[in-house]
Amino acid sequence: MPGGRVNIFTKVMIVIVLMLVPIVMMYNSSNKISTGVVERELLQVNLNRLRFFVDQMDTEVDRLWRAAFVIAREPDVVQLQFRSSIAPTYSSLEAKKLLLEKLDMQSTTFAWSNKLTIYSPSSGVAVSTNLQQQYDEAYFANAVQDYWDYRAIQTERGEEQAFVRHLILPFTPLSKPKNPNLYVEVTFSSDNLVNMLERFMAGSGGMPFLYHPDFEPIKTRDSDQKLIEEMTGQFAGMRHFEEGSVKITFHDEPYLVNYAASAALDWYLVDFVPLKKVLQPIDQSKQIFYGAGLLVLLLGVASAALLYRNVQRPIYDLIRAVRSLRRGEYGHRIERDPRNEFQYLIEQFNLMSDEIRTLIDKVYREELRAKESSLKHLQAQINPHFLYNNFAYIQSMAQLDRTKAIVAFTQHLSQYYRYTTRTEQQLTLLSEEMDLIRNYLEIHKMQSERLRYDEHLEEGLMQLLMPRLLLQPLVENAIVHGMEGKKGEFHIVITGSRTASGYAFMVDDNGCGLRPDKLESLRASLQQSSAANSLGLWNVHQRLRHYFGPASGLHLDHSVLGGLRVGLIIVTEGGDSHV
Repeated sequence: MPGGRVNIFTKVMIVIVLMLVPIVMMYNSSNKISTGVVERELLQVNLNRLRFFVDQMDTEVDRLWRAAFVIAREPDVVQLQFRSSIAPTYSSLEAKKLLLEKLDMQSTTFAWSNKLTIYSPSSGVAVSTNLQQQYDEAYFANAVQDYWDYRAIQTERGEEQAFVRHLILPFTPLSKPKNPNLYVEVTFSSDNLVNMLERFMAGSGGMPFLYHPDFEPIKTRDSDQKLIEEMTGQFAGMRHFEEGSVKITFHDEPYLVNYAASAALDWYLVDFVPLKKVLQPIDQSKQIFYGAGLLVLLLGVASAALLYRNVQRPIYDLIRAVRSLRRGEYGHRIERDPRNEFQYLIEQFNLMSDEIRTLIDKVYREELRAKESSLKHLQAQINPHFLYNNFAYIQSMAQLDRTKAIVAFTQHLSQYYRYTTRTEQQLTLLSEEMDLIRNYLEIHKMQSERLRYDEHLEEGLMQLLMPRLLLQPLVENAIVHGMEGKKGEFHIVITGSRTASGYAFMVDDNGCGLRPDKLESLRASLQQSSAANSLGLWNVHQRLRHYFGPASGLHLDHSVLGGLRVGLIIVTEGGDSHV
């Protein structure tokens, strides 16, 4: 290290350490905060899933209960109350067959499997979709009208647990009539709830079950019986509200317990979720970060060592050679190493006096490359800003089930982005540029029916070769700034023609336009070295001047349509664009 200075290798190592230390400290701090926030959000999300499940369950249960009232109002059911038990056999069978068909039809309208039964005490006639259960006056002595009773019933699958409720006519909400005329029984198997629990379990990663202090819990078919019993005992000892989330330790592991009460059934939906599974994405993210940090550190050390070997040592050789030249040792030469990337620099150092013209050419080529890079940078900034609006429109059309509109819209959108993201070719035909504009305008036209556009291009211009994305920003500027405050129909006219010195393209609109002082300010901003506002127009103006020369550019004026006219002037021969 000449003069006791720190070499590049040491500096690079210091910079890498100084960069990693605050990053790790900031990540640890933010990770603690984000973990707490995500944990609270996960608690809320899991509780919301339980609410949704309970709401679905209560909705279906209420629908089944309302079906009893619908059945009770059926004329044939009303007649059943007055049908004599000694009625003709054929008439009685025909009436029972008709009622059974109606009950079957009513039963099949529900997503859950259910059984519907009608019983008339006066005639002793029972009609039911459950052919295995014996219905008589003794059976309905235990009729329950105020709530859903959980009991065992006989079905074609044998004895199974089901929820049962009776509508007793005449209907009295607060008491049971002494001499009922009719019973309407609605039952549904607990298997319906088991199926819902299994679907719920597929997306939660927990162990959900339905709990009631007086009955066995309703659980999924493949759940661990012993574990569910232990969880039931744990939940029974907790203080219950209508809903809530509690973190407990169960079997020496932290668990998140979410629960919500069913207003229709008076049961609790309980979900035991291991906190490790809930917070697994956060832990994985932390491990990935530390792994990436270690990898960056190792790569930094390797890069610094490589830099020292391939850069620092050749630089030392050059410094010693320059000092030798300053001392007049013109015969000093640096040893050439064919595998050293500094070989070209060393050769130029030895032949510097003979290569001045080569250096001038090199600087000129570098300027051309910088100019081309600037052009690509300016073009890269001209990107559409309506992507989120397009997604919102597609979502709205999907919700309205407008498939054809979605297909047409996505075709225009895909063609638009296929063109704008194709960066390997800097030049394009005017016809392709116009296709892009049509796709862009059709996208906006489908979202706003008040948009109308016309194009008038001189014959033969479609084969004109020009830089990509020159005309589209002008149309986008008309849409964004002209259409926003315009009421009624918004009209855009695109014209193109040859001029004495090149070509002229105009984009006119009937929008709000600009006041004279604003128009002059916008004209002046185009001539500045950086864009203060109207980035899209400034980029196009700079690209035109870079590619076609300073006589080309944009021309801004008031449009005969009432809005703004933006002219794109291309000068291919001597002349001025009046810009």
